[in-house]
Amino acid sequence: MKKILAFAVVLALLLPAAAFAAAEFTLGGFIKLDTFWSSVQNGKNANTPIARNNDLNGHHGRLKFTAQGSRFNLTIKGPDLWGAKTSGFIEMDFDANENPGLGGALSASNNYTPRLRHAMFRFNWPTTELLFGQYFSMFCEFYNESVQDGPLQGFGMPTARLAQIRVSQKFGDGFTIAALVGEPTGVNGVNGLNYTLPNNGENSETPQVQAKLMYQKDLWGKAAYYGAPMPFTARVIGGWQRNVYRSNATLVNTAVNTFGQNQYNATTVSFGNHQYLDPWMLMANVFLPVIPTHSANLAGTASLSVQGFIGQGLGAFGNNAVGVNDVYGAYEATSVAPGVVNIHAFNEKLYQQFGGYVQAQYYFTNHWFTNVTYGMQKQFGVSQSTYNQLARFATPAGSNAGGYGWAGADNPNSQQEVDVTLWYRPIQAFKFGLQYTWQRTQWMQILSGGATPTTTSNGTNATNVGTASRVEFVGFFYF
Repeated sequence: MKKILAFAVVLALLLPAAAFAAAEFTLGGFIKLDTFWSSVQNGKNANTPIARNNDLNGHHGRLKFTAQGSRFNLTIKGPDLWGAKTSGFIEMDFDANENPGLGGALSASNNYTPRLRHAMFRFNWPTTELLFGQYFSMFCEFYNESVQDGPLQGFGMPTARLAQIRVSQKFGDGFTIAALVGEPTGVNGVNGLNYTLPNNGENSETPQVQAKLMYQKDLWGKAAYYGAPMPFTARVIGGWQRNVYRSNATLVNTAVNTFGQNQYNATTVSFGNHQYLDPWMLMANVFLPVIPTHSANLAGTASLSVQGFIGQGLGAFGNNAVGVNDVYGAYEATSVAPGVVNIHAFNEKLYQQFGGYVQAQYYFTNHWFTNVTYGMQKQFGVSQSTYNQLARFATPAGSNAGGYGWAGADNPNSQQEVDVTLWYRPIQAFKFGLQYTWQRTQWMQILSGGATPTTTSNGTNATNVGTASRVEFVGFFYF
């Protein structure tokens, strides 16, 4: 009996080993300490619009220490199948609540919540790759090297990962073409006004689709990209999806406020038909070795990275900062009576934006290097005249209550960021960075001052501009 039990124990131990014998696992990742002082109350990723300079709640200094940006991953080398090499990749961090110190739950022990970043596997043939799982969007493969997590998110760089099926094919001399279908992402909106905005991609009837054409070739040498030599690279990426919304009709009581503007108090009375809106994005980027190298020695090398985009509803592609909205509503007055206007929501629109970033980088030695980055994004097609903070329903300048009305949450018109960073990497396992950041947000509405601006005004202490400065230090231990 003892022999049978011993055999069963040995068999139970051997079966898992046999099951995993065809796979090799490599643990990787980094431990990161991130500490900063900011002149405003923005988050760890520096991805929030800057509050107006007259907003006392938003403008006082903030000191933050955190290790929640640390990551760990597993790279899995699988067995060959169908003539292809197989591999998998799983990565997690602790960024489920990016900024618990500002309104989220956080205990004294800093119990940050784990978050799934990537979970994908792929088949690789000599010139073809087939990928399944959650991974970076094609728009998010060309990051600038700033110290904060999700650098320039909302200030010129999208950050998105989606469940997808992707195929990539190399051809010609240095060309790659790729396409994916994936999880549609919700655009940012505001519920409870004159329209219903599903705030997630589950309401979409189509997938998000993306396509990419890339050219990469060593034409005159290489320069550093995240510490590794990279040749001239140029890419063009496009993406599209479709979202569903419900319009409604509204009864509006009109009055004239103290600023001489129409003030509307809205009550929803019925819902209209479904409406389809199409977020889309077009991006181009290029990496230029300016002072190249023909070896692994990066000392004295320099590079220039340029990226630009244009589109609408860009929150669907990870290109909006927290609190920025993608949708606004346009309304047409269908009847006018004394003191009452019946306005029907006939159309909802996606904000249109353009932007991008430019980064110049120089390596003094193989251990010391610096980069200067400028990023921006800007709305177009909508002006300040479409906004009224009192009730968020107003007629454009020069119109009247029987004309067109607009509804939209308080939204930035433009955002800009400048990063100046000094890096030191004594060995591959350790990396330290010190950065100065300047940010500027120009809002659609000009508001009066106070702890919480709530009125539209062009008087004393009124502004639509917010600026911020930030000094940040990070330390990495890679394993």
